[in-house]
Amino acid sequence: MNIDLQNIFKITLSSAALTLAMAQPAAAAWSGADNTLELGTSISNPSFNSSNLGFAGNPALSNDGWGMQGAFTNFYLSSSAQSVTVDARSSAANFPAFSIFRTNVAYSGETVGVDTPAELTGQIHKFNSVGQAGDPGIMWATGADGIIETLGYVSSSSKNYVNSFGGVIDSGAHDVSIDDLYETGVSGSTGVTGNPAFANTKRYATLTLNDLQAGWYAVFVGGADVLGSSAGISLNISASAAASTYAPPAAVPVPAAVWLFGSALAGFLGIGRSKRNA
Repeated sequence: MNIDLQNIFKITLSSAALTLAMAQPAAAAWSGADNTLELGTSISNPSFNSSNLGFAGNPALSNDGWGMQGAFTNFYLSSSAQSVTVDARSSAANFPAFSIFRTNVAYSGETVGVDTPAELTGQIHKFNSVGQAGDPGIMWATGADGIIETLGYVSSSSKNYVNSFGGVIDSGAHDVSIDDLYETGVSGSTGVTGNPAFANTKRYATLTLNDLQAGWYAVFVGGADVLGSSAGISLNISASAAASTYAPPAAVPVPAAVWLFGSALAGFLGIGRSKRNA
């Protein structure tokens, strides 16, 4: 087999261009239609979502995220902050949960990547709501105009799930980031704001991201328990007044990464050819 590295490079870049063309960013759902978060300020939506199974917990969907019941939104952090807190609260007996993702643009759940043909028709019906960018079940949302890294998730349900893509959705707050490019740590909490013995107890789920870097982020929000009601979930995001002094490591430029991938692929094929000829 003859391998032309320049052709590999061109094909890879063409695929990336196609991915960019498919994206259609949507407006964020925030009070005042303002999705810019500045130091010492907050943005909110008092009734962002009301699904009790949008994030996880639907047995008919094998605990996958329910794209048509949960909801995506996005925000732009104008300056790197010492901390940013994302807070989701139910107005009654719902179990709020959400994931937060780093993006390059105002991403709101459009298909920008590649997955099975049935999942290339817009916002996915069922997907991996906690998957790392590029994982099975979230490849459709991964790309230059979509998710580039999953940073963390939190679920206020006491139940633990494994979805059909192998994604583990445990109760509580979880840091799933793979590097320190966009933050230095993710922590959080869950709880109730009333008497837990009451059926209409209000619950909350929060994540705090330390040294969050300036740029675009997306959030997917929904309920996570079949026992929850379809009560409204509010969303509030606040930034510390103090700026972050953290200097993240430099990311590898995309063209260089593509070239390294092409070189490695060619090398692998060359090794295989040598073994066959030996």
